[in-house]
Amino acid sequence: MIIWIIAAFVLLTFLSLFMIPKAWLRYLLTALFGGLTVVSVALLTANMDSHFGMEKTTTTTTKQVYAMTPEQSPIKAVTSKKIGRDNAVLVYKDQPSDKEAKAHFAPDTKNMVATSKIRSSAEKTNTSSAQVKTVITNWTYKSDFWEFLFAHKNDDNTVSVRHHLQVPENWQIIEK
Repeated sequence: MIIWIIAAFVLLTFLSLFMIPKAWLRYLLTALFGGLTVVSVALLTANMDSHFGMEKTTTTTTKQVYAMTPEQSPIKAVTSKKIGRDNAVLVYKDQPSDKEAKAHFAPDTKNMVATSKIRSSAEKTNTSSAQVKTVITNWTYKSDFWEFLFAHKNDDNTVSVRHHLQVPENWQIIEK
């Protein structure tokens, strides 16, 4: 919406500059609409550069997962394949009834921008069951007014997605 507001102020500045015959009214309205144009452009610049009108929000979810080994096996394990410096593809079962373990958090080569925001890791912790803790950080608008001004179609405000697989101390993390 801010783009349309800027366009309207530019048009009003132009019309007041060239269409109003009285000099004092022409100068007054040109200064007013020109100033509003500058303020609108400054607001847009602040939003694009510093996320003006937005704040970071974090959502944390936890999901129980299961070992990739058969249910009867005395050894419980998951697999971690390191990708790059601080990312991993993790292999585990989503349900205890799953026949095969699946790879999770593999990079999507068709959407590298979204992929670059996702990180995953695995570690042994003092827990009774395996779980994936997901922390999603997004930019959200502080109010409906700011969202009305700055939001646009296909707005991706995701800052980061962190998946952290936590397994009990007696489990094995097989690193490839």
